Amino acid sequence: MKCLSAFVLLIVACSDPSAGDATVAGDAIPTTDACRVTRGTGAGLLIRGTLLLPTGALRGELLVVGPHITCAAQSCGAAADATVLDCPSAVVSPGLINPHDHLGWTRSHPVQNSVRYDHRHEWRKALNGKPKVPAWNVDFSDEAMAWGELRQLLAGATSIMGEGSVKGLLRNLDRDSEGLGRPAVKNTTFPLGDQEGELLASGCGYPTLPDPAAVKSAVAWVPHVAEGVAVQARNELLCLNGQQSGAVDVLLANTSLIHAVGITLADARRLAQAGTRVIWSPRSNISLYGFTADVVLLRNLGATLALGTDWTVTGSMNMLRELACADHLNRTHYGSVFTDQDLWRMATQGAARSASMDDLIGSLTPGQFADVTVFDAVAGGAHGAVVQATVRDVALVLRGGKVLHGDETLVDALGSQGCEALDVCGRRKRVCLQRETGWTLAQLRSKLGSTESYPLFFCGEPEGEPTCVPSRPGQYDGRVTATDRDGDGVLDGEDSCPDLFNPPRPMDGSLQPDADGDGVGDVCDPTP
Repeated sequence: MKCLSAFVLLIVACSDPSAGDATVAGDAIPTTDACRVTRGTGAGLLIRGTLLLPTGALRGELLVVGPHITCAAQSCGAAADATVLDCPSAVVSPGLINPHDHLGWTRSHPVQNSVRYDHRHEWRKALNGKPKVPAWNVDFSDEAMAWGELRQLLAGATSIMGEGSVKGLLRNLDRDSEGLGRPAVKNTTFPLGDQEGELLASGCGYPTLPDPAAVKSAVAWVPHVAEGVAVQARNELLCLNGQQSGAVDVLLANTSLIHAVGITLADARRLAQAGTRVIWSPRSNISLYGFTADVVLLRNLGATLALGTDWTVTGSMNMLRELACADHLNRTHYGSVFTDQDLWRMATQGAARSASMDDLIGSLTPGQFADVTVFDAVAGGAHGAVVQATVRDVALVLRGGKVLHGDETLVDALGSQGCEALDVCGRRKRVCLQRETGWTLAQLRSKLGSTESYPLFFCGEPEGEPTCVPSRPGQYDGRVTATDRDGDGVLDGEDSCPDLFNPPRPMDGSLQPDADGDGVGDVCDPTP
């Protein structure tokens, strides 16, 4: 592996020097290509590598005492008694945060879906002549929750909003934050009470409307809104932003909209001005609708974006695969308007902000909890190493300075107990499942029974993974050609944004979105 030029990175975190290995303080223990450990006499851990800070990559030092970061600078001073983890060819990132998943379906295999829908109720309830998407193996048991959290952990995540939880492993921001000391996020799948499939093109006669006072008092309110590309999808948002008769206005600075596919320029501007965040799940949106949220427009307007996996049925199995999808769309269809740092931020600081917990987690900042993932990868630059990483590249994961998972030799050298061996794509790892949940991996598999669960990881493209190539039968197939540079099915000479994917949605009629009618599409118009 090509090494980075010499630099120093320092992290001090909790380890367990009494774990029983015979290493003498001061001895260097060769471990992996990424790191080596030198045991100290104190309780701290010192990591050297490329530090990914909110402002960019820094060759500096990060000091963590107990569960918290206390310094992030070019130099934090000496920590002579700390155990040193020297990682010259690795990058050190905040732990990834998955702000949207449905852990109750975590055992389900992906569906092979060739149909494209206009609204989520079509695939949920087989409406408008569309087939229902099967979602077999719904399981909210503790064992299933552990399986889902473990899958996310192996890919470098430390927190999740998954509408389910188990004690241990990840921080469940909408259930149990594992010590953050803040009330749970209010995660709402049906904010309008429309779980039976109510579809309204206008008006707000939904079964229920959210209470603005309750939304305002929540740490964060995270509803599914406008999941679809029909006028019925946009109408949901209009009834939540005060734009319809009988509507309420709950687009607040503590609100984070999941999906937000069916929104217009005016809607995007309004939520950006309100400070409302958007949680983007591109793979699931693409595989179901052929469209996803207009994240380029949202970015241009200054909205905060986060990245979430949705579920295994139509989405990504972990955050690294969701990053891979976002990266593909960005490079192929969005003209690379997002940098690797932008995408990485969606999975860290932006995701933390979507839960209104960015003062506690999501960045390597003094005062925050030491949720840290070390990636043994340098391809594509510092942030690109995370965007392009695989489960094999996850060298170490800490939650509050506590080892959860990592390369076997690193975990052993750091003296962590209750962590069993696991081969991940030819690389020996350890995962602290038993310490966190009380179950070994074999016991967990046994408790889940004989019904096959979708695997914890794959060593290449996941089996049956839903597509990330946007397509709608009869409209576009996502192929980039000499006459259709963005693959949106509109020839370049007729395309209002030839380098940015912007086909007309059913809610737009036959026209590409162009609010001011100047012939330049909203997504590429500097003054839309």
